[in-house]
Amino acid sequence: MIPRADAAYQSCYCEENVYKLIESAKTRDGVYAVFISNDCQMVPLWCQKSAKDPSGFVVWDYHVIAIHKKRGGTKVYDLDSTLPWGVDFEIYWRNTMKESNHYEDNVQRKFRVIPADVYLNLLSSDRSHMKNISGEFIKPPPDWPIINSHIPSNLMTLIRMSETVDMTTVMDEKEMSDFFST
Repeated sequence: MIPRADAAYQSCYCEENVYKLIESAKTRDGVYAVFISNDCQMVPLWCQKSAKDPSGFVVWDYHVIAIHKKRGGTKVYDLDSTLPWGVDFEIYWRNTMKESNHYEDNVQRKFRVIPADVYLNLLSSDRSHMKNISGEFIKPPPDWPIINSHIPSNLMTLIRMSETVDMTTVMDEKEMSDFFST
């Protein structure tokens, strides 16, 4: 992956940040974009920059990270994390997820795992999810053009873990941990 300082970033546009990160990567072998959400679109994540308390958590409707699975260790790239850039998967998982086996089924985190090359051709967002009722942006959009504007917006479909999307895999916490643990 590229150094964090070279990664394009716009607050509250994690799906586009990860897209730009993957697009800039020298290699995409073993790289995945991973959507994190659930049926309620309320997922707690720790070690996030926007947490009011450094030891506290943030509840996102969804979040997107990049993971590079390779021999010698799996690395996580989360542009909103307070953990080191390219942190080992196990460290990220333990500190950010704090596994939630005791939660109700509808609030259990789920993960849509998308191979990098698939993600680059799949993601399309018209950014409408970031507009208020009067059509103004809630948070400023990125400076770069809308990604894959020739494809109908599919961001909300990718977030809904009950939706079937070709060439993507939805996993529960155990499946996700098992898949990326080295």
